[in-house]
Formats: sequence, C-alpha cells, structure tokens
Amino acid sequence: MTEADLDAALLLAHEQNDSAQLVALYQKAGLSCIDAKNVDAGCFYLTHAYIFALEMGSPKAGELHEVLVSYGREE
Repeated sequence: MTEADLDAALLLAHEQNDSAQLVALYQKAGLSCIDAKNVDAGCFYLTHAYIFALEMGSPKAGELHEVLVSYGREE
C-alpha cells in the first residue's frame, strides 16, 4: 500500500466512522514510519490508533499502549 493509498483509506475510514479500520490503518502507518526510522511520526499515528482503540474498547489498545510506552510516549 502506497502512502497515497493509505491516506485515501484513512480519509474513507473517517468518512465512514469505521473505528476498527481506523485503528488498523493508523497502526499500519505508525509502524511503517517507525520502520523507516521516523519515530516521532510513527508515534503520532500510533497515538491516533490507540485513541480509536480505546474509544471502541478494542483489545488492541493494550498492545498499542505498550508500543507507545516503549518509545517513551507515555509512562
């Protein structure tokens, strides 16, 4: 998935209020940025994924929280 495809998918998920898709897409974007050594951008996206996961009561919230803690974004 290209960056443009990811951006389009995120916009569509927002338009459709699809929280599960937003969690998945923001997580994918975040991990992709971290893989590219852009930790700040990655944590920005992962924070969005975490918030949507919390809002929908997703079990992914714990996993996302752990990643954010590992990068010093939350204690």
